[in-house]
Amino acid sequence: MSHRRQQGFTLIELIIAVAIIGALAGLAIPAYVGYLDKARLARCIAEIRYIEHAIDAFEAANESLPTSLAEAGAGELVDPWGNPYEFLNIAALVLPGGGAGGASGGGGAAKKGAWRWWLPDEAYAAQPAGNGPAAKPRKDRFLHPINSDYDLYSMGKDGKTVESLTAKMSHDDVIRGNDGQFVGLAAEF
Repeated sequence: MSHRRQQGFTLIELIIAVAIIGALAGLAIPAYVGYLDKARLARCIAEIRYIEHAIDAFEAANESLPTSLAEAGAGELVDPWGNPYEFLNIAALVLPGGGAGGASGGGGAAKKGAWRWWLPDEAYAAQPAGNGPAAKPRKDRFLHPINSDYDLYSMGKDGKTVESLTAKMSHDDVIRGNDGQFVGLAAEF
């Protein structure tokens, strides 16, 4: 009779192997999540630039900005986090005193009243032309509007936002600022 020794792993060897796999996963998973966040941000920036081009084409064809993203042909787009992109035609807002805001508003009253957009209280009081709901343009840390023509942004990963970019809730928003010269995270604006 020959005695054969049983082959296999001891309990200690299994515990060590599981600990090594857990440590590797603990390093790999955050790196992978960071990669996914960067990829979603890059996609969002590219989509905002695409929507900008659609709005520019609409404006060139109609000599006015659209009232919604659907009118510009980009209403079905959602950001990488599943939220619709937000759009506000600042040029269509009516400032207190009757002047329209923004650079592309029509007529003499629009050009005369456009300077008021740099007064924070006046911009907060803006109303859309017509019977639409109250609208507020996005604001920088000095509470000045970040665009003079239109706001276009994603509410970011958390799906929440407020008009001031300094609010923590807005830090993950992907925004268009300085009339298109900046597209990126609100925290970097």
